[in-house]
Amino acid sequence: MCIILFAHAQDTTLQATFRIMTIPSQFVVLDFPIVVEKIFKRHSVGLLMSYRPSTQDSGEIEGGGSGIGGDYIYQNFQNKMNNAVTVGLNTKYYMPQWYNLFFEADVFYRYWWFENKDCYYENVEGYNFDGIRTEHQNVYGLKTLIGRSFELKSNAKVKFLLDIYGGIGIRYRDYVYETVDGMVNEQYYPYLKETGSDVTPSLQFGIKVGVGI
Repeated sequence: MCIILFAHAQDTTLQATFRIMTIPSQFVVLDFPIVVEKIFKRHSVGLLMSYRPSTQDSGEIEGGGSGIGGDYIYQNFQNKMNNAVTVGLNTKYYMPQWYNLFFEADVFYRYWWFENKDCYYENVEGYNFDGIRTEHQNVYGLKTLIGRSFELKSNAKVKFLLDIYGGIGIRYRDYVYETVDGMVNEQYYPYLKETGSDVTPSLQFGIKVGVGI
């Protein structure tokens, strides 16, 4: 990735000043983000909006792993019961001598939820449940990134754009889980309300594609 970011970098002005981008890798988990950015010579400001629809109303929640990897707190995107909306802000600074190399800071808020769904999650090595389930989660995140913007040179007003980036992030999550007439960790409850919070660091790598004018 570093080779891609730094190879042949030069002080070339990005022609597009208004950009509409998306993150194709998110489509795999049925998340559909749109990023709108305004570039002011060597810095930009942007707005992220995303919606993730639920595609399952009952039955098994299929996890993405086992053991620690199967911990329920890591299954939000794999969990087809979930709806989610995300909003965020970003700003980029383009290096003076490496004009399309950028540093970026992102902040975002994501809300996950589903209500009164008869479902179950099996993980014999960790958290599990089976019952009528309602969940609400608030996620607050911060990311710092380094990347490079590529612009397909053409005389057309609308130009194809590509960003490649990587970095680190951290997110805080609070949650409320409610189970009615069901089992939680192999114990029956007529009603159980669980609350809590956690902080999770992350590595960030990705590609954005879009158009600019």
